[in-house]
Amino acid sequence: LDALLKPRSIAVIGASDNPKRIGGVPVDLLKRAGFEKLYPVNPKNETVQGLKAYADIESVPELVDLVIIALSAELTLPMLERCHALGITAAMVYASGYAETNEAQGTGKQQVLVEFAHRTGMKIAGPNAMGNANFTDQIFTTFGQSFQPGEPAGNCALVTQSGNMCATVFRIARRAGVSFSHVINTGNEANVELSDYLEYLADDPGTSSALCYIEELRNGPKFLAAAARFRRAGKLLAIFKVGA
Repeated sequence: LDALLKPRSIAVIGASDNPKRIGGVPVDLLKRAGFEKLYPVNPKNETVQGLKAYADIESVPELVDLVIIALSAELTLPMLERCHALGITAAMVYASGYAETNEAQGTGKQQVLVEFAHRTGMKIAGPNAMGNANFTDQIFTTFGQSFQPGEPAGNCALVTQSGNMCATVFRIARRAGVSFSHVINTGNEANVELSDYLEYLADDPGTSSALCYIEELRNGPKFLAAAARFRRAGKLLAIFKVGA
């Protein structure tokens, strides 16, 4: 999952010149963190927050590790198809309106996304994801403004399925003096799910423990295997399971 958690190049599709908007926050965070290979994609602007903007993903001058898609649910899948056609292998999807709505239309949209991921092999974070903050490497793919460049990196990872709880737990922890290696919000987990992140973190030299806020385990055996991997690595795995 390096392309999702430790990308070397990022394109932000739907990038905004306003650093407070969803498409503007990751550009602002990455720019202030000194991330060099950052490509804002916006057909209406020549520049975005002082950076050269590109009219479309096809105009970006290199094959990026990760594309952040800050578009509506209706526009997301066609954009993913275009990214896949270019050879991009990982995407962060911010859009809501999928299975979290508990409505047939949203569930159907998510199933199409699942089928796309299976067909293409693309690693897709989300949908309905707030994004991630890698404090170890100062890489921010989130629209959450609680996570700021310059925060000290710790050796504990925070992994949540809820965006609101992700930001809330992070703020409480920071007030208590706890720092993090990674903060990961998994969103709806149409493709990459919590256990995938745990497998990655079990092997991450900058992480010695993980704190997880879990609403639903989608694959029990896979989770148990990830937990066993944590134990073999001598790392603490702390789980807060909510709901039934």
